[in-house]
Amino acid sequence: MTSVAAPTSQLHPRIQELIDFLVSHRREVYDAVAAVPAELRDRKPAPERWSVAEVLEHLTKIEQRVAALLTMQVTAARDKGVGPDPDTSSVVESFEGADILTNRAKKLVTPKAGVPSGTVGTIAGTEALDEAQVAMIASLRNANGVSLQNLVAAHPVLGPMNLYHFIVALGLHDVRHAAQIREIGQSLTGG
Repeated sequence: MTSVAAPTSQLHPRIQELIDFLVSHRREVYDAVAAVPAELRDRKPAPERWSVAEVLEHLTKIEQRVAALLTMQVTAARDKGVGPDPDTSSVVESFEGADILTNRAKKLVTPKAGVPSGTVGTIAGTEALDEAQVAMIASLRNANGVSLQNLVAAHPVLGPMNLYHFIVALGLHDVRHAAQIREIGQSLTGG
């Protein structure tokens, strides 16, 4: 995965920042998974709660949807002649709403399309999540040369936002679910 995220001198600084942000937060997810004993990762801590495997499936579904959204919007923008972003300031630092996404004390309702089926095990879920991130990073690289500042989509929790911030929200989504995975592990191990 490191080679997928390796800096490329031709990438716009904001695109590179997003790639680095996503990769670092995905590491958090995988560290949280590694902390849960392998034999417990497919087990739900309670009937109404997700297993680690289900969290991985959820993350995959969401990342696939965001990558497809980004590709679709960038293709349309490129067709309309949208060019590169003149701004190189940090999009991560300008993001507002991180607490809403990362605060596990506040329950968020998952859109139907993101609800896990429960049929994917941890190993297959990890492989699918790896593939989803490769596709997401490819979508970001494809967006190079197109400003995402004025491309807007409705986030299910935060409402309309530009695609830079939409991708930041995706990275924070990993933070939220890494915490959830740690909670699942504690519930299952009594820790």
